[in-house]
Amino acid sequence: MSLIWRLETMWIERWNHLVERLKQQGACVHPIEIRPVATEQELQQVEERLGVQIPNGFRQLLQNCSKQVSIYWSLPDEAILPTELLDTPSGEFGWSLKALDFPYFGENDESYEQQYLQFFTAGNGDALLLKLDDETVWYWSHEEDELDLLAASFHSYVDNMTALGCIGVDCGQHRQFCSENGLDIELYRSQLWLTWLEQYLSSNLQQAQSSLASLLHYVSMHGVKKTSVQEAFLHFDGVQVYQALRHKLERAQSPSEQKAWSEVLVKICPREAGNWARELWQVQSDIPDWLRDYVTAHCLPVDEGQSFILMDIEKDRIDAYTALYRLRQFHHPNIIDWMRAYVTFPIDGWDTLLAESQPSAETLYEWLNGNEVERLTSIRAICQMMQRGITPTTMIDEEKWRPLLAYWVEHEVLRKNKQLFSQALSCLENWLLKCYMRLRRE
Repeated sequence: MSLIWRLETMWIERWNHLVERLKQQGACVHPIEIRPVATEQELQQVEERLGVQIPNGFRQLLQNCSKQVSIYWSLPDEAILPTELLDTPSGEFGWSLKALDFPYFGENDESYEQQYLQFFTAGNGDALLLKLDDETVWYWSHEEDELDLLAASFHSYVDNMTALGCIGVDCGQHRQFCSENGLDIELYRSQLWLTWLEQYLSSNLQQAQSSLASLLHYVSMHGVKKTSVQEAFLHFDGVQVYQALRHKLERAQSPSEQKAWSEVLVKICPREAGNWARELWQVQSDIPDWLRDYVTAHCLPVDEGQSFILMDIEKDRIDAYTALYRLRQFHHPNIIDWMRAYVTFPIDGWDTLLAESQPSAETLYEWLNGNEVERLTSIRAICQMMQRGITPTTMIDEEKWRPLLAYWVEHEVLRKNKQLFSQALSCLENWLLKCYMRLRRE
């Protein structure tokens, strides 16, 4: 028992150490939850509710480690992981005595369901299961209706999950680290991930500034949002920096990697990237259109960048969502009049583009008085702006807005649309005040 106790104590130390290091590196980390151990009375109450005994190995862990554990973390969006990994790992790990229950497989065979206990539910709705007869650990995908073996015992499962950094339990993550016997830290992808993770956890900006190559490696893990990271590039020759970033971008092996390096390029070398964008509009290139559009939107003056993209869009008949996809990087009033000819149902995306394109109060009101698709795009944009603290560029005329919103609260047919107008009406006064304060500051 002492050996088991030492192992479980080591797990807790490793979980806390992992979470603390992730937090120090800027990863998104939820507070770790490690509840006290379960009492014999608590265990017996659950067993009476279930009508079966909790398997011995899991029972010992509940008594000696914790009756409930939850660990959640995620890497920054900017992190570029090895292309050999099929999915980006994130943390989602734990169990709960209180939530312990028989799984529901959506089948009529209840005896099949009684073979397992569900000890954790993944964020995607899938289940982690402990098989009663042999204490093996399984993953059940509710969409695929498939069972994946994860470990031969619960202790083995926790040990391997801990070694892998308490990675997420959904199938997209764990399958790349599994062999036919379950989670396997000796697999090539497992070792690749563990090497990357350790480099990420031990990375240091001060040390990274020793060379341009090491700084780029640091940026590949952390991005360039922080001013301190942006300033670190000033220690190196600007031409070399631009050439190195172009090289990274053009050698990127996936769209996500291209996007990550393009964000670095436009932030660190906007002038050089702008000149590159002009070249891309003049010559044929292997660079994807979306990447050319992205660099154009972020590095060229608004009028110039928009003219390139609008001329390219209008030379061929395109559908509404191609237009939306290509314009989504522009957040300027010029886009609003142009998008009006393309906006259509469903309006997902159009409302965000309207909200982020610096609309005036008059424009929003005009759209509210337009056809159905314009009206609903406008009210959804308005609700987004209210929630995100965005105000129109001009002052709202309350005497015109309030009765119009009230009219549609009464006359909209669908309940969800009524709720949008009702929400806007209830928040109007506070939005007016924010608009007034912003215009006064300006």
